Amino acid sequence: MTLDVRSAQIMLECARRGSLGAAAAALNMTQPAITRMLKRLEDGYGVPLFERTTRGVVPTVFGEALLPYAKLVVSEVGNAADVIQQMRGASRGVVRIGGVASVVSGFILAVIHEMRREHPEVQYQIIEDLEDRVLEGLKGGTIDIAISPEPYLDDDIVIATPDIMHDTVSVFARSDHPFCRREHLSLDDAARFGWAMPPPGTPTVREWQRRFHDNALEPNAPSIISRSVPVLKAAVLAESLFCWMPLPLVRQEIERGDMMRVNVPDLDWQRTFRVYRRKKGLMTPPTANLLRAVRRISETWKEQVV
Repeated sequence: MTLDVRSAQIMLECARRGSLGAAAAALNMTQPAITRMLKRLEDGYGVPLFERTTRGVVPTVFGEALLPYAKLVVSEVGNAADVIQQMRGASRGVVRIGGVASVVSGFILAVIHEMRREHPEVQYQIIEDLEDRVLEGLKGGTIDIAISPEPYLDDDIVIATPDIMHDTVSVFARSDHPFCRREHLSLDDAARFGWAMPPPGTPTVREWQRRFHDNALEPNAPSIISRSVPVLKAAVLAESLFCWMPLPLVRQEIERGDMMRVNVPDLDWQRTFRVYRRKKGLMTPPTANLLRAVRRISETWKEQVV
C-alpha cells in the first residue's frame, strides 16, 4: 500500500495529535482500523513511519519526509472537489494567494479589485508571510499561487508569469535619529547599528548578511527579531534601532514624519517579483482567472520601482 487520500489523512492526524486514539476519533474510525492502515502503509514503503511510545506516536525521519506529500494529497483532493462544484455551479470558488507584506498591500489587492468586478462571487483568501513560509504553503497546497521576490528553485514549483514588478529595500530609522541627517553612510557604519529584523535564515536576512560578509564585515546581531512588520516598525519607533524594509511598508510613517530613509547606498536592494504555482495538481477556474488578471495588471506595474 502506498499513499492515498485516506492514508494521508491518517498520517496527518496521527502526527498532529500524537495519538492513534485521538486520530481515530477525529476521523470517525476505530483505533484498530487506524493501526492496520498505518501498518499496511509502512509495509508498502518498507520503513517505519511512526515510533510508538508510552505517550503515543511520533513521526520517524521517514514519516517526517512523507508528511508534506500527505498534506499535498489531501489538499489536491479537496481542490478536485472544488473544481467539480464550481463547474456545476454549486460553489462560488476560492482562490488562495500568498505573498510578502509589501506586495499584499499593493499589487495583490489591485489584482483582486479588478477580479471582483468580473467575478464578485469568488472568495479571495490572502496569506501574508515571509518568503520561506509562502513557499511552504505553496508546496503544501494551502496556497494556490504565490507572488515573491525570492527565486523559488524547487522541483515542485514553476514560474507562472515573468517579472511583474520591482521594489527597493532600504534602511529606515526614527526621523529624529541623527544618522537620518547624514548624506552618506558606509557599510562599516551600518555594521555598528542596532537592528530590528526578521528571523535568521529568512531570505531578507540572508541578503542583509551577505552584503556585510562580502565586504569582510560582521554586523551587530539584531536586537529585536520578529516576522511581524508592525512589531519591527514599533521597535524602530520606540528605540534608536534601524530596520531594512521595502518603502511601501513604511510609506505611512514617512508621510507622517515618524520615520526616514537612512542613506546607506550599499544596503539599497532592488527586488524583482514573480508569480509561482505548483508544477503538479489541479488549477481551479478562479485561480486561472486570477493569473490572467495578474498578467494584465503587471503590464502597468512591472516598470515601476515602489
